[in-house]
Amino acid sequence: MSDQPPEVGKHPRGTMALVGLYGVLFVIGWFAIFLLIYLPRGAVTR
Repeated sequence: MSDQPPEVGKHPRGTMALVGLYGVLFVIGWFAIFLLIYLPRGAVTR
């Protein structure tokens, strides 16, 4: 038997939550730019 606590070696939930929050904010920001700036201006054409 080892003397280490059972949670050693598991992924920290706080870090995963922070990465998930960053991903959600990125997607929300991308959609905001797409809907509020890109679509009203129209697609880039030559």
